[in-house]
Amino acid sequence: MIQRIQSLYMLLLILINFLIVASIDSTQEFSLPENYFGNFRQYIEDYFFSELFILIILINIFLFKYLKIQIIILKLLFIPLFFGILNFFDERSIISSFKDPSLIYFFLSFFLIFVCISSVSKDQSKINSLDRIR
Repeated sequence: MIQRIQSLYMLLLILINFLIVASIDSTQEFSLPENYFGNFRQYIEDYFFSELFILIILINIFLFKYLKIQIIILKLLFIPLFFGILNFFDERSIISSFKDPSLIYFFLSFFLIFVCISSVSKDQSKINSLDRIR
């Protein structure tokens, strides 16, 4: 389970989201300023986005025997990220959105999920090729 590279990518995603939760939920002195997450901050705080994201990815790591389900779950995680980035650019100008450092979170999450999907797909193709040989 842990020797698979996609599990390491998923653990990195969990770490990133945990850092977001820790930075928002800490005391006001250590909390990130309001503009770091822009309009997306309300979704992180109100709907427990990062906590749910961590839980789903953690469950997904333990579904290592069910590759098709892993791919489906990872593709479903694209949906809230996509809507989050749409909301991120929706209520303010594009220039100020690109200057916001929280945009790195979205791009990094998209990249890591994409890499996880491709790694799981490679594992699935290897297993299918071995099944043909039998």
